[in-house]
Amino acid sequence: MQQSKSQEIVVLSAKRKLLPRRLLFCLILALACLLPASISAGSPVKRNIVRLAVGSMPGNIVYLQIDLARALHYFEDAGLDVHIDSLRAGADAAGDLVKHRVDFSANSIDHVITLGSNGGNLKMVASFTDLPTVTLVVRRDLRSQIRSIADLKGHRIGVTSFGSGTHVLAASILKKSGYSLKDVTILSVGAGDSLIAAMKQKQIDAALSTDPTTIRLLLDGDASLLLDMVTFEETQRVFQGSYQFTGLLTREDVIQHNPELVQKMVGVMVRTNHYIATHSAAEIAAALPPDIVGDRYIYIKSLEHSRPAFSRNGLVTPESIANNVQSLITFGSIQASHPLDLTMFYDMSFVHRAQQTNQP
Repeated sequence: MQQSKSQEIVVLSAKRKLLPRRLLFCLILALACLLPASISAGSPVKRNIVRLAVGSMPGNIVYLQIDLARALHYFEDAGLDVHIDSLRAGADAAGDLVKHRVDFSANSIDHVITLGSNGGNLKMVASFTDLPTVTLVVRRDLRSQIRSIADLKGHRIGVTSFGSGTHVLAASILKKSGYSLKDVTILSVGAGDSLIAAMKQKQIDAALSTDPTTIRLLLDGDASLLLDMVTFEETQRVFQGSYQFTGLLTREDVIQHNPELVQKMVGVMVRTNHYIATHSAAEIAAALPPDIVGDRYIYIKSLEHSRPAFSRNGLVTPESIANNVQSLITFGSIQASHPLDLTMFYDMSFVHRAQQTNQP
């Protein structure tokens, strides 16, 4: 009996010695599992720093992809830390890209064409809008006098600035009716409040504008539509086919030396184009910050009006480039002395790759 008790004491003593060892093992195992998570949580993910210039102030609908991608955190999802510089003119944004101050720019393609025809090295790598996205409006009190484009002869037409996309389009619109810029008076009136003020104060008789300026003029009863080139059908009154307008630009050296970065940026733009194509104007407005949207009713109406002009897949086509080239020839920005190789103005390999790899 005494021997049995002695054996029980030995066993209990051994268990007491074993218990701390087991507890220590469990603690070490738990710490080993938690350590990677704590290291990951404490170490920020390294992102590629990208410098991007935009040829407009925030909120311009033809550059919606930039505002929306930032609001939806698509840049961060792609591992990008994008530093955006919003400029007042497209020429300034394209100029910064040419001077290597930025890696990418959001611009209309006419900057690529005018520079490329003179030996420049810019390329559009994703499309934002593949229609002009511009509306020709007439002052409401003159609507009975100006009932067609031909009736614009002798009148004052407001454009955002001299040499701008709206100025270039004015030349093609007039040419379609047998006139030229010499048959009208072109005035630089800016966009937004300044254009609206010029219309209200009767400084101009007609204007080429984009949303939300167009919608504001129409809703306030200050102007009426004469030509609405946000739809394919209306665009055919001046051009045959689509008309490449805004998109993402970069330089050839960026494409050659950092194709992975270009692929990430293009992937974000393709993903954002898909979001625009599959969500309502109200949903898009809800995703954007209040300072971009401003008056929610005006912004939603503007999106609904301009929606047909947005690219669904980000692709640039030779046809759309050819129409832009013809417009620039009509305006006089480039010479038609010899045929241009249209493929020198764009590179769609990154868009195709983004689509093949399920982006979005």
